[in-house]
Amino acid sequence: VLSEVLDSNEESGFLILSIVISGHFFISRGKEVLEGFSLIGASQWLKVVQKADCMLVGSKLKSKHRMFRIQFTGDSKTEAEEHCHNCMQKLAEYIPIQVTDAIRQELQDSHSLLLTDESQLKDTEQNVPLQDIVVNVSPTHGTTSVAELAQCVLIPDNQLPLAYQKSTWSTEDLSSFIRLCLLDQHFPAFVEDVEKELKKIIDG
Repeated sequence: VLSEVLDSNEESGFLILSIVISGHFFISRGKEVLEGFSLIGASQWLKVVQKADCMLVGSKLKSKHRMFRIQFTGDSKTEAEEHCHNCMQKLAEYIPIQVTDAIRQELQDSHSLLLTDESQLKDTEQNVPLQDIVVNVSPTHGTTSVAELAQCVLIPDNQLPLAYQKSTWSTEDLSSFIRLCLLDQHFPAFVEDVEKELKKIIDG
């Protein structure tokens, strides 16, 4: 097991945690995707716990265990804890979460004083400032760029990173969904446009 610390700063680049309305969780730095997975059905393999201003994330996919810690930043430790709490609340829309009793009480006591426009959750996407991420990874783990993911989608022989290998759709449901999409006369052109955009991303 390897430990890697990813700092969020101006010199190396700021880390951004995003939870989009489609139910996808991303940690990125610029155009580079450091971590990403779908939260739909993730309760079967994902566990998230809040401790103070840190979020502990553990996953088990195909008998492989991973764990990483995300530490949030703010003008004060209390504000950092509030950022973490807001993120946990957003995650709670998709998976069960755990917050230690002491932290829950502190947040409830100070909740009315800390909510500002900047810390409010957005309906479409939640971006949270991060201080650092401590990741326990296997020797084969590495960061994945958007271009590399696009290559994996377009080129059959390219294997998707582990976090992207689990589909939230059953084969039967996916087949029915595709058949329904094909009834739309605009769908084939849409698929073609998607492939073109993926190629543009690969070419940079």
